[in-house]
Amino acid sequence: MRYFNACFLVFSWLICAVSPASTVINDAVHSFSGPAQGTSYTIRYVGSEEKELPTIVAGTLAAFDKTFSNYRPDSEISRFNAQKSREWFPVSPDLLQLVQFSRTMSEKTSGLFDITIGHLIKTWGFGAYKRTVKSIPSGDEIEKSRKHGGYRQLDTRLQPAGLRKKDPELLIDLSGIAQGAAVDLISQLLESRKITSYMVEIGGELRAQGRKPDGSEWQIAIERPPALAPLVIAPRGKGLATSGDYRNYFEKDGKRYAHIIDPRSGHTISNRVASVSVLADSCAEADAFSKAFMILSPDEGNMLAERLKVPVLLIVREKDSFQLKMLNGFEAYVTR
Repeated sequence: MRYFNACFLVFSWLICAVSPASTVINDAVHSFSGPAQGTSYTIRYVGSEEKELPTIVAGTLAAFDKTFSNYRPDSEISRFNAQKSREWFPVSPDLLQLVQFSRTMSEKTSGLFDITIGHLIKTWGFGAYKRTVKSIPSGDEIEKSRKHGGYRQLDTRLQPAGLRKKDPELLIDLSGIAQGAAVDLISQLLESRKITSYMVEIGGELRAQGRKPDGSEWQIAIERPPALAPLVIAPRGKGLATSGDYRNYFEKDGKRYAHIIDPRSGHTISNRVASVSVLADSCAEADAFSKAFMILSPDEGNMLAERLKVPVLLIVREKDSFQLKMLNGFEAYVTR
């Protein structure tokens, strides 16, 4: 899914003042890393070393953040959210494309993935609205916030590029897809420079393409609970995204509240699924799909994986242990 082909040219010339550290692994594989989107990124690529590439990547990610970050009040998406109006709001083609792509993901997942749940995220105190003192919203508060969302309440316009809220209180939150989209953007940047073998990772979401100089595949360890044996896969040109309920959550009165919210009910997820890893043609797709699978039961997830035709790994709680469930051919990518 090459939805960022046009916008990559907008970002790639921008220069970030801070250049990330760069190290050479060997004569043909090069690696550099740095901070981005409140997390970190790592790039590995095969070929001649391009000394300017770390600076170009850092600038591209800084520009991406300025458009899509819900954590920045000066970002384009934050300025759209601040507008309490039903009028058209002019936006960049970059933002429009990602919003339109997100709507496609909503339709494919029957609304399980939805970027318009910003009001619910705010009510629960997650993400950019994180609160120091945690509290559980009342049923009335949840229902009120739920009514201020729904991807069909957001209109898009191609010429001139614009977004419009049917509900002035609607808030967009792109955290469920932005990192995957950034991985795709950097992957396209590398390919535009004739780099055909690489691994791009941002905050755990990644894409790996081609092979290393010795002919071996890029090997990726799947994040899993310590009680489980390591699991390593080869993505083979696909995007990989993992979502889980074990890192971003809070506990209140002995109950655990994870950051992933079911748009249908407005409540945080409550099932046996501890984490989900998805392989898809683009990392943005994998990122969005992983959120949808976290909401479903294992049996429902199996049906969705077959319908979407994407390989999925579920880590499911079984009493005092965990069980791996590989859906729709995921096992074909496992190397050890």
